[in-house]
Amino acid sequence: MKEYWDSLSKAEQMDLAKSVGSTTGYLRLVFNGYKKAGFLLAQRLEEVTAGNITKSDMRPDIYKITSSR
Repeated sequence: MKEYWDSLSKAEQMDLAKSVGSTTGYLRLVFNGYKKAGFLLAQRLEEVTAGNITKSDMRPDIYKITSSR
């Protein structure tokens, strides 16, 4: 997940945060493993990133891993 976040430009990070109703600061903490995405945030991130980041990547404790990569 960190690699995905780091691959985005600052403008793309801002757009992603806005589209999921969060902030770049909070998403940075999530993608770097310091915070856990909540149930709805994990769902939104999977939708907005078109599955590049999955909810099971972020919250394997809530969502079962459905595919191997």
